[in-house]
Amino acid sequence: MNVSVDSLTITVAGGRKLLSEVSCLVQPGDMVALMGPSGAGKTTLLNSMVGRSIMGSVSGGISYNGKSLGTVRSNIGYVTQDDIMYETLTPRENLTFAASFILPKLTKAQQKEVVDDVIAKLNLAKCADTVVGSPGLVRGISGGERKRTNVGLSLIGKPALLLLDEPTSGLDSKMSDSLMKDVKTVAEQGCTVVATIHQPSELVFSRFDKVLLLASGQTAYYGPIKGLRDSLSNLGFQCPLGTPLPELLLDVLEKPAEGNDKEEHEKKLQNLKVLTDSSVKDDTVFSPAGSEMPTARRAGFCKQLAVLFQREAVNVKRNKTLTVVRAVQSIAAALLIGLIFVQLERNMSSIQVRLFASFLLVFAQFLFAILGVANAFPAERAVFLRETQDKLYHPAAFYLAKVAIDTVLQSLFPILVVAVSYPLIGLNAESADRVLWFYFIMAIVSNCGAGVGFMVSAAVPSVTIALSIVPGLVMPQLLLAGIFIKVEDLVQPFNALSYLMVARYAVQATVTNEFACSAKQDCDAQVWRVADPNQCSASPCDFCCTAHEKLASGGICPTLTCDDALRFLAMDEIWPRGDTPDETIFYNVVALLILLLIFRLQGLNVLMMSYRKATTGRCLPCRFSRPSAVNSEVSV
Repeated sequence: MNVSVDSLTITVAGGRKLLSEVSCLVQPGDMVALMGPSGAGKTTLLNSMVGRSIMGSVSGGISYNGKSLGTVRSNIGYVTQDDIMYETLTPRENLTFAASFILPKLTKAQQKEVVDDVIAKLNLAKCADTVVGSPGLVRGISGGERKRTNVGLSLIGKPALLLLDEPTSGLDSKMSDSLMKDVKTVAEQGCTVVATIHQPSELVFSRFDKVLLLASGQTAYYGPIKGLRDSLSNLGFQCPLGTPLPELLLDVLEKPAEGNDKEEHEKKLQNLKVLTDSSVKDDTVFSPAGSEMPTARRAGFCKQLAVLFQREAVNVKRNKTLTVVRAVQSIAAALLIGLIFVQLERNMSSIQVRLFASFLLVFAQFLFAILGVANAFPAERAVFLRETQDKLYHPAAFYLAKVAIDTVLQSLFPILVVAVSYPLIGLNAESADRVLWFYFIMAIVSNCGAGVGFMVSAAVPSVTIALSIVPGLVMPQLLLAGIFIKVEDLVQPFNALSYLMVARYAVQATVTNEFACSAKQDCDAQVWRVADPNQCSASPCDFCCTAHEKLASGGICPTLTCDDALRFLAMDEIWPRGDTPDETIFYNVVALLILLLIFRLQGLNVLMMSYRKATTGRCLPCRFSRPSAVNSEVSV
């Protein structure tokens, strides 16, 4: 692919120019080193070439075989500085899933051939079936093998243009040379290669054909590496024998502090720039027609969803630690709460206690879910941003696959809680409906917690930030649930805010479920309200008062039935309320499902905003600020 950068200038707030009149032409088979001191604009230029987030106004242009970026984006591979991939998968699996997205028209056997070819080309055969792992946490492949796998992910689609950001960072000289030797092989097959590189060894640098030197966002030199040392010497730059050429080039760009030396240095740089102009004119001939490239057809939405679902299932299966920890948390919390509230009696004092026990069981699942997702997803967020920016799939497909698997998981843990706590506490098991309703409420609340956790973790780049936000979202749920202060007694705006709280509807649903009892024909209120407390064991009523409770109530037991218990807790007046307990439970469950839907949709919205922010530099789909002046050939 011919890549023509024509007077590209990027200006940010305050008039500072990240790039100023940068021009170069890179042809198929060229392997270009992009060098310069920190802040010279290397990454900005690389991001401009691939169309990633560029803030500020842009003038000038970049064309690809005479076309705009939008028409050739699927033919460009971009290798990030960080080795971003699923650490629970093997290199072969990472490459295979990438092939499923990029080469959907090929059969499984053909995709396997492409993957095997990339593995052989990058010398990954020895580690192809070893889990990538996490440095310092999970044992896996070496740093050099991770870097090769990272490069391989961009080679699956056989790109016409390969961009690499600091590919040798973190590697020793031997690994660096081995990697760049493999990249050189790719370039020799007709791929255009541009790589930012910081202080490479002489051997690594010799793999490149050309170098583009940037200084303060301007082109200092662009041309062949061969003969460059002699050219520098002829221009008057100091070129001591034994000093590596990359080090000489960085020294050339370093300006003297002041005086005549500074003026002399500026003249030498101007002469070097003239040398640049002549080398471009002699060495490169750009044809707008170029060589026609077939447009790579990526997988359709349904295919994306199927592959993402399969990959997420494998990822969850491999990442057993989080699942086991969540299961242990659920069992331990249920056991602790069950032992604290063990075998509650059916007296007046146990009514309030039953409310607390039900609330704690449900709220614990909300808390575990929100913390689990907030702790796990930020690691996947980087993979998501890389793959969506590379147009492997639509963000909505990723989200749907993620939510589908997560919904199943979040619905499994409450089963453990119900199995342990229900018999221990002695909650309402009058019929199977009561147990199933309790489980269903807990499962929805758990999924609501996961939805809130996803909203948080999709918006921030690190686990630390996500976990610091979570307490601010959990406390309102606790305070506005109606446990400490009745909902109707909350002052505004807290009363209005309680309608948005998961805990409000969870409390009302679980408490109503606990006190949903069938009518007892033998329970004569006139008899048992004044009956001897010592006869409670023989009472056919739902509840019975102890001697102390009866004395405190003026000699009459106020709570004999489940309806009495709901009136005692003031749960018979809180919206939403139905004519029967089952209707009330149903209305509150519907409210929970609506909140769940809102959280899930907002999670998708936050994910899309993160994607737009990384891709275009703005969160909203429309730009409200004044548009930048951009050349018609550019799409950045």
